[in-house]
Amino acid sequence: MLRRWLDDVGTRRPAVFALVGASVAAAAAILWLVCTMWPLDLEIYRSGARALAQGEDVYGPLPPTRAGLILPFIYPPFAAVLFLIFAAMPLPLGAMLMLAVSLTCLCGTVYVVVRPHAGRRTAVLAALLIGAGSLAFEPVRETLWFGQINLLLMALVVIDCLGPRTRLPRGVLLGLAAAVKITPAGFLLFFLLKKDFRAALTTVVTFVLAGAAGFVIAPEASMKYWFGGGLTGASGMSGSIFATNQTIQGAVHRFGLTDAPTLILVAVLTLAALALTVPAMLRADPPMAFLLNATAILVCSPISWSHHWVWIVPAIVLFAARAHTRNAVAGLAAVAAIFVIAPHSWLPKNGYLELSWGPVEHVIGNSYLLLALGFLGWQCYSTRRHTAAV
Repeated sequence: MLRRWLDDVGTRRPAVFALVGASVAAAAAILWLVCTMWPLDLEIYRSGARALAQGEDVYGPLPPTRAGLILPFIYPPFAAVLFLIFAAMPLPLGAMLMLAVSLTCLCGTVYVVVRPHAGRRTAVLAALLIGAGSLAFEPVRETLWFGQINLLLMALVVIDCLGPRTRLPRGVLLGLAAAVKITPAGFLLFFLLKKDFRAALTTVVTFVLAGAAGFVIAPEASMKYWFGGGLTGASGMSGSIFATNQTIQGAVHRFGLTDAPTLILVAVLTLAALALTVPAMLRADPPMAFLLNATAILVCSPISWSHHWVWIVPAIVLFAARAHTRNAVAGLAAVAAIFVIAPHSWLPKNGYLELSWGPVEHVIGNSYLLLALGFLGWQCYSTRRHTAAV
């Protein structure tokens, strides 16, 4: 399906008309975002960076946001250093900068995924078109609205793992992404299972050097983050019952299960997800193995807010390249629709209302998670069957 569409994009007139239409739609969406933006996460980034610059406690109580919320800064000191650029400018200007960076990274991610299937010019056009269309996905919408860094981190990881070889050693960008937010370190599994040990080592070295830079610039904050409880600063939210937390732990806690045996249940389910992931990754080609890795990180993390699921964008593109039947296209469209609609957002939520969900609401409210687990199981089965047939 994707290749046929790319062939159409590659012809000049349809591409121009499509690009104009997509640009108008994207401009309208961006205008709406700018006018209604509530960059809550960007406010936290700025507060953490300002605390660092003023010699205050980065991981202590921060000033309330414009909405009156007092939230902690939970990123490493290295990230606080990078966020200084946002602290140095007014919030509206910082929001515009974050929006521009995020949209550029979104299109860059799509370009890397599309490029193996098309020429450079066609890939650029496709990246702009698909990037504009991706604004419809709830994870992308929420990321832009909150001023989150999800799209930037995704671009760093995708370029490092799936992009063409450059003078920059593989692993550097992943190491930097992990130094900003620990979660991308999970993609070490991709390099290790590919037996690209040099890239894995480069990732670790880059991560350590970035952390060391944090110690040099902010020694007290670094000590507190790495050795004084800052690393677990979000532990009170782990397994949050909020509907937007689409993880195994979140789903279990929404049943009201929070006692010690529940930890065992979560551990068993997490190990089961990994048991599906690793064999499938070993048998899959690099793009699919990468997607499996991303999925496992999302479902196994204590918290994966719905806006963390921006990985749906490269996932849709990769599956579109492999959708050769009507049933496959229909299935892909159904999955895309779920990430546009975001079923969990239509259910009773917040204020512990998730604890009152019935069976049907649990299914609807865990739609991202259930799709992801189904994908892991399907890939484990299908890759094993394909390997056996060969």
